[in-house]
Amino acid sequence: MKKFRFSAIILAALMASSMLSACSETSVDDEVYIPIRTGTTVNYETSHAIVSTILEQVTLSGLVTTPYTMDLSFTHTDGTIAEINVHQDQEVKAGEVIAVINGDALEDEINVQQLSLDSARSLYETLQSQHASTEDIEFARIDYEIEKLKYDDLVDKRNYLTLTAPFDGRITGVYTRAGSHIDKNTPVCTISDSSRVALTVSDYNSQLSDVSFGTRVDISQGALASTSGRVVDTVTSDRGYGGFNFGGGFNFGGDFDSSEIVSYVIQCDEDIEFSELGGIEVTFTTFRRDDAVIVPSVAVFEATDAANVTSNYVNVLMNGIKVQTPVVIGVTSGDKTEILSGLDGTETLILPTRKQSSDNNNNNNNNESDGSRRWPQFGDGEQEPEEDQERDDNQWP
Repeated sequence: MKKFRFSAIILAALMASSMLSACSETSVDDEVYIPIRTGTTVNYETSHAIVSTILEQVTLSGLVTTPYTMDLSFTHTDGTIAEINVHQDQEVKAGEVIAVINGDALEDEINVQQLSLDSARSLYETLQSQHASTEDIEFARIDYEIEKLKYDDLVDKRNYLTLTAPFDGRITGVYTRAGSHIDKNTPVCTISDSSRVALTVSDYNSQLSDVSFGTRVDISQGALASTSGRVVDTVTSDRGYGGFNFGGGFNFGGDFDSSEIVSYVIQCDEDIEFSELGGIEVTFTTFRRDDAVIVPSVAVFEATDAANVTSNYVNVLMNGIKVQTPVVIGVTSGDKTEILSGLDGTETLILPTRKQSSDNNNNNNNNESDGSRRWPQFGDGEQEPEEDQERDDNQWP
């Protein structure tokens, strides 16, 4: 029994010695490292502010049409329309009868005045034949001449009962119908001058101002035509009657709108024949500033500071740090915005991500709306840096 115990002790000692030898020969390469968590490097999408020329432009649709129109009206008399001989979009020739006012009342006046004239003439002739006093004859002569002037004036009004086309053209609007009463100088219809065709741009929404003779424009019709030109005339017209078209061109149911539409007649620099297919775009440059500080429009956003004042800002990348910088903006032209103050044109700007840009458009703000920097929200198991710790946007996303 004693011999067995001794053998067991020796075997245990040998096993312990072997384990110690193995531990002492372990390579450094077999050491186990505990990973240390490091910050995430942020890769910003950036752009640069530049100093260049900025343009403010307005693009309107153009038409090759007849810009010169005229409202036709009875200028010397009113009355009831007896005939209306045109309808909208009808082509007419110069001298063609457009409308006629009923002349029955005028003819009655002429007949009555004819009697007064005959009476005055008869008295004047009688006094002359009877060798009346010179004074009586002179008074009779004056009365006769007055009555004749009245008669001639009434007869002359017959000429104004008929309205005729002043030139070859197309009727673009009809504003009355047979049987309706019409006042003097009230438009009966509008006619356009077919002999004067030009590229014309109508500013229906009053988007343009300070456009004058000689203003330069750019003209394009897709891939079909491209040229430049200038304004050679300005035409104004009333908007006319509202309502719907009734009875062959009569616009029934609306008041006459006397507010003006301004149309610009354009002369192209080149002799171009525009296609009937495809719209014509005419671009007016309404503002130009050279040496302007320009940034991408998407880089500009609104934020509200601690005083609840909303201002425009851009994010500037300075030494790897994002700095929210207030700016004053000027003209915005497409995807470019002019900066009036706050930048000098040498800065690198941080552009918003696609999601941030969408959020800015929807909320008109961003996640820095209180004017201070925003740092990441840390999840379970992540520790937020101490408040006095220097925070670097290259380490914190």
